[in-house]
Amino acid sequence: MNVRFFAAVIFVSIGCATQAQAHGGVSIDEGQCKMKIGPDQMNFTGYQPLKSREQFCDDIPDVGPTIIVLDAVQDELRDMSLEIRILRDVGQSNDDENLEQNTETYVPAKKYRTGTLNFEYDFKQKGKFIGLVKARNEDGSKDYVSRFPFSVGETETRNITIATFFAVLGLVGFGLWYKNSFKTKPPRA
Repeated sequence: MNVRFFAAVIFVSIGCATQAQAHGGVSIDEGQCKMKIGPDQMNFTGYQPLKSREQFCDDIPDVGPTIIVLDAVQDELRDMSLEIRILRDVGQSNDDENLEQNTETYVPAKKYRTGTLNFEYDFKQKGKFIGLVKARNEDGSKDYVSRFPFSVGETETRNITIATFFAVLGLVGFGLWYKNSFKTKPPRA
C-alpha cells in the first residue's frame, strides 16, 4: 500500500515540476522553445555569451548581457509588424498599468521579412519580468499578443529547491521501503 502511494506521489511531483518549467506563452516542444502568438508560433532562444555557451528557453540564468532571438514559424508573422517589450513584474493588475514606468526595454514595431527578431539587453538586476510580443498587420484587423513571465538570476534557487524536494522525497521512499522490508511475514501454508 505504501509503495503505491509513494509511486503516485512521485508521478504527481514530476508532473508538477514539468508544468512549472513552462511559462505563459513559452513552452518546450520537440526540444525547441515555442512561443504561441495568436494562431501562430515563434521559436524562442536566449543566450548569455559572456556567461555560458548554453541557450535557455524561459528563465534567464543570470544578470548581464543577454541575446534574445525570436523566429517566426509561419509566414503570416513575416508580413506583420512585430514589437517586443520587457516589463518589470511589480504585481501590476494588467500590463498597461504604468506601462512606460515598468518598461525595462522596448524594441519598436517593424516588419521582419526574414522572420527573425533579435535584440540584446543587459539585465542589471535579478527579479521577475514579463515579456510581451505583439504582432499587427497593416490594416490593424489582426492584432496578436504573446505574454510570458520569466525570471532573471533566480534559476539556481529554483533548481536547488526542486533538487531538495526530490532528495527528501527519495529519503522518505527509502525509509518506507526499509521499514517494510524487515517486517516479519506470516509463513505460507
